Parts: sequence; C-alpha cells; structure tokens
Amino acid sequence: MEIKKAQSQELTRRHFLYMGGLGMAATMLGGIPNLGHGADKRPKYGGRLRVAERFGSRGLDAHKNQFFMDFMNYSLMYNALTIPGPIPDMEMCPDLAESWEISRDSKEYTFSLRKGVKLHHGKELDSGDVKYSIERVKDPATRAPRAYAFQVIDSVNAIDRYLVRIRLKEPFAPFLTTLTTMTCPIIPAGWEPTGVKPAPGTGPFILKSFVPNETTEFTRYDNYWEVDEKTGDRLPYLDAVYVKKIPDEAVRWTALKAGDIDYVGYPPRRAVVEEQKNPTPGILALTPNHVGCVMIYFNVSKPPFDNKKVRQAVAHAIDKRELIQAALWGLGEPVNNQPFLSRSRLYVPVQDREADLARAKQLLAEAGYPNGFKTEFLQIGGSTEFVTCVPILGQLKKAGIDGTLKLTDAAPWIQSMQKGDYTISIRNDIVRFDPDDAYYINLHSGEVGKNNWSRYQNKDLDKLLNEGRRISKWGDRVPVYKKVVEIIREDIPVLYLCQMTVTIGIRDYVKGHEFGMATYFCYYKGGIKKVWLDK
Repeated sequence: MEIKKAQSQELTRRHFLYMGGLGMAATMLGGIPNLGHGADKRPKYGGRLRVAERFGSRGLDAHKNQFFMDFMNYSLMYNALTIPGPIPDMEMCPDLAESWEISRDSKEYTFSLRKGVKLHHGKELDSGDVKYSIERVKDPATRAPRAYAFQVIDSVNAIDRYLVRIRLKEPFAPFLTTLTTMTCPIIPAGWEPTGVKPAPGTGPFILKSFVPNETTEFTRYDNYWEVDEKTGDRLPYLDAVYVKKIPDEAVRWTALKAGDIDYVGYPPRRAVVEEQKNPTPGILALTPNHVGCVMIYFNVSKPPFDNKKVRQAVAHAIDKRELIQAALWGLGEPVNNQPFLSRSRLYVPVQDREADLARAKQLLAEAGYPNGFKTEFLQIGGSTEFVTCVPILGQLKKAGIDGTLKLTDAAPWIQSMQKGDYTISIRNDIVRFDPDDAYYINLHSGEVGKNNWSRYQNKDLDKLLNEGRRISKWGDRVPVYKKVVEIIREDIPVLYLCQMTVTIGIRDYVKGHEFGMATYFCYYKGGIKKVWLDK
C-alpha cells in the first residue's frame, strides 16, 4: 500500500536551489523576509480577501471549462482524489483519497476515501460520486479538454461506500497526476453542471456569485473537512474570497497600493524588482518560484511554419537570456527544448541550440525566404506572456521576420488555436506534473483539433509518447523522453523559451501565504484555505 504523508512547508535547500540558482534565490529571498509570515501569530477567522487576476473564468462546469483561471476557482470549490505537493517535487499527495494500493502489474489502483466528507449540498461523499466524476470526464459527450488523460481507464468500480477500484487497459505511469482538480474535480453522482451553475463540491469555499469572464465570489464552507495541522483549527480562515479580472498589470498593482485589492497575481516585474529594493510600507512583493513555461506555437499545417527550417531559424534568432532581461527584468530562467528547468527531476539533458543570427538568416534563405517574410502573432491582450511579445518581435526583425500582433481575449484565442486559425502564437503554459502531461497533450497526433495546437503529426513521436506513459519507473522512462526531446529539438513544433519567475503582490496584513505553488490557489497542506487577515 502506498500512503502519502504530510510534507514540510519549510524552505529546504532543494527548494532554495530550485528558485533560479543561488544568485536568483538570494535576490528573491531579499524581498521575502518570511515566506510563511504571520507564523508567529495564531490565525484569525473572518474577513474578505480581494484578489485581482489577469483573467476571468469562462465557465464553471468543472469537467468542461478548464482554462487556467477555471481550475484556480475549482481549487477553492472542489477536491479530487490527489493533490500536488509544493514545487519543485510536485509529488502527488492524498486529497479525498486517504491512501491507495497499486497492483504489481501497475494496472489496478484501489483508493480508500476519507470518511465524513460532506458535499456543499449536505450529502456525504462516497465512492459513487468518484465513479461518476471520472466517467463523466471520460465520456466524449462531456467534451472535457483533458479527457485524453482517462483514455487508458478500462473500468471504475465502487467496491463499497469508501473504496474505489480503477482498472487500466495498460500501465500508465503518470496516472496519479491525472486525478487532481486540474482534470477531475469530484462532484455528486448524477449532477449535470452548466457554465453558470456549478455542481456542489467538497472544497473550502462555496460559490456566491459569478459574472463570466469578470468576477467570481466565494463564501466560507463551514463544514469543510480539513484542519490546520499546526493549530488544529478547522479551515478555511477567510469568510469570503472575491476574484476580479483586471487584465492590465499596472492597474492591478495600482489597485493593490491604493488598498482596493489585497492580493494580486503577476504585478509588473519592474515594480516588483523596485519594490524589493525600496519597500513601500504595507506592501509585500513576492517572487516565490518558477511556474509554467513561455513557449512559441507554430502552426505547422500552413506556410511559412510548415517548413522546419523556418522554425529552426526562429529558434536561432531568439536570444533567451536577452529576452529574460528585456521582458522579465531578469525574473526568469532559460529552458532547454523542454518545459522543465535543469534542476527539475523531470529534466532530460540534451544539447541546446544557441542564438545565432547569421545561422537564422541562412536557414531562412535555404527555406526560400532570403528576404524574410511577414507574419502575425495571435495573442491574448494583457496575458502573462504578453510582455515577451515586443522583445521577441524585435529579435525576429533582425533576422528578417517582420511580426505584427493581433490581440484578442482568452476565449476566442483558445477557439482559434484549437481550430488552427492562426499562424504563430506565444503562450505561457501551466505547470506540468509529468512529461506525459507536457508532451502528449501538446504534440500527439491524436490531440490535433483539441490540445495539439501546432497540428504537428509524427508517427515516431506518437510511438515514443505511447511508450513513455506505459513505463512505471522513472529511470526506465528517461531514455524514451530523451528521444522525445531530441525530436522536439530538431523539428520544433513548439519552441520552449523560458520559465517565468512568478510575481505576487499582497498587503502586509495578508498572512499564511506560504511557499508552494505560487499563484495556484491550492496545493497539499497550503493555499488560500490557510490565508487569514491580520486586521
């Protein structure tokens, strides 16, 4: 039996080194006198936390609406069988499942559920709810974006009230990573939520109001099952959480300094750097860790990016370190043909491609574009990655690629990307818990029209991706994913550039925000459920 136990939230040497090297870690810690600030005081109940984020949620069907801001909301409203631990390890930990057993052939998972967990409408959670939720995500009629993760499931059986057995068609190494709220929040059996009427959950907060793509407000769920392991207090501490969409980072920062907002995700990096040098009374500017990956999507199904040499030219034209300094004020780190940093346990070493303007021009000439060409970037205005657009366009201009920007909102952007109605686009991807989650969803031929937005198809890569997910031991998976990364390096259906250092701004009375998953609202033993207001 595999039983998960609580992990320490202290800043270990491994976490310290992960935060961008010793120099970057020292810079970041300079602005964080105590990541778990408020630990010397007993938390208080009450208060309304006002949050400003880049995006608004598009809808609240927990299995269908799964953009970044959607599952940020779900982490407040729902639980799942498993939950990620803090960065960098991101080990899968128990959530609604207290423990699990994995069969010797790695094809059968038996989960023991927590007893006495109440859903928001009063019913006790049981194995039937888990079975229903998994099967609803798996059902093609649901059109769940992450249903691909459950293709491997053969059957789900409720053995008794608190025991669920899932049988797989074949071994699937990252299976536990697919059982978080990012893929399958648990809802009551038989419930059919809509985009504006969510299903009840078991999370620390209940939905109070929702204006699509604008605001969401939650109130405390008094019967939430989890307690603070340090104090024994029942969580959460806050009475309410109000999340407002403010696309402009400067406006978010101004709202924080004016006292209109308590917590902002991704304030301007320049402001954060300056704030850490010259602190403003009442404000804390935090840079806790790297999350996600800035990457370029090429639509390889139409010119000019159907030509591999053109994509390689782009890779040679971009100087990643210069980009980080120009766009991110140094708050980031280059990646090497994959979305994982070299200190990550998921990193696979390969030879990186160096910035080389002369080589970029040569490749363009060989591809039939000796005088370069014009292209249009489809981008979300005000998004996290938007700050990288101008520097990237400037670097490409030197190679002869004249790029312009077409701005849109998140919902139409996603539709265009899925349909292939774009030429090139920059995106900051979410954190990935496993190489399978990073590569299969983005590059497998079976995901074209759904999640493979580059529309790249390669039978050899498909075979490797299928093989990698069947192998249980990480050591045996490494050679497979090394070949995967080498194919990505050569063909460049997507170009991985860098990981951004997350920036967060909070008022100094916001306590309990510990190091974990940065702006992610919930992780094992942490998140908004532990935040309290000292006022």
